[in-house]
Amino acid sequence: RFAFSAKSFATSWETTTQITSSTVKRIHLLSNTSSKRRTHTFSRRRRFAMDRRTHHHHLKAPARCSSSDNKTDKASTSGKNPSSSLHPPPLFKFGLLADIQYCDTDDRTNFSGSQVRRYRNALNVARNAVEHFNLHHHELEEDTTTLNNTTTGGARSAKTRGIDFIVHNGDIIDHQCAFDFQTDSFKPISEGRRQLADVMEILDRSACRDWIFTIGNHELYNFTRRELIDGVDLKKEGIESYSKDGLTFKCASEDGDLYYAKKPHEKWKVIILNPYDVSIYSKGREQGLDEEALSLLRKHNPNADKWCDENPDVVQTERMSGTFPYFKDLEGLNGRWVPFNGGVGATQLEWLRAELKRSKENEEKVLIFCHLLVHPKTTSGTGRTLLWNYDEVLEVIQKVGDGCVKCVFSGHQHEGGVHVDELGTHFVVLESPMLASDEDKGHPGPFCVVEVNETSVLMKGFGRSFESRLFPYEEGLENVEALEYKIA
Repeated sequence: RFAFSAKSFATSWETTTQITSSTVKRIHLLSNTSSKRRTHTFSRRRRFAMDRRTHHHHLKAPARCSSSDNKTDKASTSGKNPSSSLHPPPLFKFGLLADIQYCDTDDRTNFSGSQVRRYRNALNVARNAVEHFNLHHHELEEDTTTLNNTTTGGARSAKTRGIDFIVHNGDIIDHQCAFDFQTDSFKPISEGRRQLADVMEILDRSACRDWIFTIGNHELYNFTRRELIDGVDLKKEGIESYSKDGLTFKCASEDGDLYYAKKPHEKWKVIILNPYDVSIYSKGREQGLDEEALSLLRKHNPNADKWCDENPDVVQTERMSGTFPYFKDLEGLNGRWVPFNGGVGATQLEWLRAELKRSKENEEKVLIFCHLLVHPKTTSGTGRTLLWNYDEVLEVIQKVGDGCVKCVFSGHQHEGGVHVDELGTHFVVLESPMLASDEDKGHPGPFCVVEVNETSVLMKGFGRSFESRLFPYEEGLENVEALEYKIA
């Protein structure tokens, strides 16, 4: 079942502690704005003004996008007006965000105190994202563009296209929706359903109805594997306010597969991976821990091994989150061997190998979505957010794909990251809406629209703050415009 080598990696401990004023000062909190529920501040006028700027007056993003190992990877950015260029419309385009990780609770820091998680404000960012995606989806059918066309005298009507699909790359609601860490017990299932409905009611406003939800660790904390395959029917679960025709939250394909491929265009393939194929939580909420995966974790993490010896009922109680010092004495990339990470199993790995081999033979380009990080150089050298068997997956991508994979999109790390390997494959780690700090100044938070052309990919979006690794902007700048990151 497992196709792992002994090489190893891990994410920051997800147990959270209440923010104190001294904590806020210590981490240089960028905004003193409370993230209590509020109507988000994108007025209709400003939204359309922003959209016009987005399409016609792109700011030039500073070449400051760097990989999170502190070695600079130059971001390919552009300040050109895409509407005035001679390039045809994209072959397809999609909306993209990750780690909404909403919970109806007060702001807290993560375990290390390195980041503030604004759980309620994540809903504001999700709302901003949907409104922005809708503006793209409802682009003018008649977008008059000056082209170098001798027949029409230089001007003709060019049709634009809307959003083809939207990806949320894992962790839609937080572990705290399912588990009370103060009482050390599971919350009623209805509590998680209610908070999932808070998110889905916003996502349901999307004009594009084709959503892809990938699996993150927080999906497995809140739902059973069966629910993630079949979908969570919020109406059936007693959420009367949720529309009976609303979006269904599910992580599987129509065939019930948690890893799969789709073809948005004949020249491009999209691959969805399940990075928790091998995971102690692979069965989902209150189904018991997976004993084979637990044995693998214990083999590589002596802290987990000791905890399990001291708590022989852990398979039944599932009490592994925030219960012991995950990273003690784990060096370098061995930090990946923690409970909230997982791996790609042998069957899925062979499937990926076959898909990439076929794409290479057919001269297709590929985009991969995987909640966990795949490349170690996007993890600040600690490996805390890496796949358990990142090395095997990376080998398949690089040796079998041999350049046909243009980008691997991940989440999980929250702060984001970028790395480009020697084959030109971009490994992009999306930032979490929980970390958005400047929404009240006109910074809508981390999300983007991705335009895919014959051989390149253009991301147009917003970062979590001026410190964004993907879409950085000048500190203090208000009403920032969408920036570009080009994957050539």
